[in-house]
Amino acid sequence: KQITIKNNCKDSIGVGVLTNGKSQSGPEQSFDLSPGSSQTITKSNQWGGRVWGRHGCEGKSSGDCGTPGTGNPASLAEFFFKGSGDHDYYDISLVDGYNLPMTIKPKDGGSSGGKYKCGAPSCDVPECPKEYAIVDSNGKVTGCQSSCSKTNSDENCCKGDHDDPKVCKPDKQSESVKKACPDAYSFAYDDQTSTFNCQVDSYEVSFC
Repeated sequence: KQITIKNNCKDSIGVGVLTNGKSQSGPEQSFDLSPGSSQTITKSNQWGGRVWGRHGCEGKSSGDCGTPGTGNPASLAEFFFKGSGDHDYYDISLVDGYNLPMTIKPKDGGSSGGKYKCGAPSCDVPECPKEYAIVDSNGKVTGCQSSCSKTNSDENCCKGDHDDPKVCKPDKQSESVKKACPDAYSFAYDDQTSTFNCQVDSYEVSFC
């Protein structure tokens, strides 16, 4: 299966790709995209993983900007190919924070059966409260943390005693993110309104 990653931003971005279950300090695959350019990556039919982009990481070794997380938030395009019912599952996740506008769309159509069947989730960057903002040396906001990535608490991250959809609910920050980006995951148990599925051979992830 193929994923075409396109940069519609006015600046260059550094793209990172990481397979699920791999814990490392940087992406396993990284490349730069100048404005208006795109690159296609090929993955196995059973691949699961995430794709992200960042400003200010171009030309650096993949570990320099790290993987998205606590002090380094990024909007994520998540894929799980050939899952339940032989469907591909995909979503935009802001659970650990966000940085760039993003859209995911199946490239070769696919059957339309409602919003979540071969739909195209999209998210502009929600406004970032000052206490969640990650700022560079020039005072520019480069990313926005989530409550989970900021506090790492069981309550905000739906872990420990809170690892239960009946117990773990979105907080104020998650709710405001969801309002701004109804297609995207805003907290761990946001599956019902955030997971899309399709059966095609190629997808496109667009930034900005």
